[in-house]
Amino acid sequence: MEKVIEAVNVGYVYQTKYQKTKALSGVSCSFERGKIYAVTGKSGSGKSTFLSLLAGLDVPTEGTLTIEGKDIRKMNRDAYRRNRASVIYQAFHLFPLLTVTENVMFPMELRHVPVKEARAKAYEYLKKVGLPETLYGKMPGMISGGEQQRTAIARAMAAGGEILLADEPTGNLDSQNEKVIVQLLCGLAHKNNYAVIVVTHNEAVAAAADVVYAMTDGMLSLVKR
Repeated sequence: MEKVIEAVNVGYVYQTKYQKTKALSGVSCSFERGKIYAVTGKSGSGKSTFLSLLAGLDVPTEGTLTIEGKDIRKMNRDAYRRNRASVIYQAFHLFPLLTVTENVMFPMELRHVPVKEARAKAYEYLKKVGLPETLYGKMPGMISGGEQQRTAIARAMAAGGEILLADEPTGNLDSQNEKVIVQLLCGLAHKNNYAVIVVTHNEAVAAAADVVYAMTDGMLSLVKR
């Protein structure tokens, strides 16, 4: 299958006025559509740094990271996040003053999708993640953590790309909602042909993944394929 993302000897150094800290070293891996990947490791191992590079929030200080064959350093990274890749966070990051529907509409409005069409598509995505219509007009603070995370996944789908990056997406959820979110992410990979990459401590997420990598002291190793 086609490699959507490929990292070759990627390294990243945080530099302050007083010191340098090597967060990633010699990371090489690739990601394809139609699969869910888990990146596991302890806090401080470099997982979140790697995810931020995959999201185009920064660029490697060493090696190359390519998205569909294009070097991320030469891409419009804002356009990449707007049109190709979406990030789901543990803290959901929904807009508190927008309704559930308006949150999902937001990335489509950034792409100038007409309001009527964006609303119809938002309803479609919310149905796909299993949210009842009674919640569509509510604010995020009025719904549960599991429902907020499903809204965040629907918003990621609405962004239109087929690369979905998730940073501890089940971290704030109970075991029942955790199962729902894991099933949703697997469905996006296997049924909707997304490349789903999840940074996680969660064993259930890792067990459900097609491919598992472990990050240790900034270095990546393959655990399961």
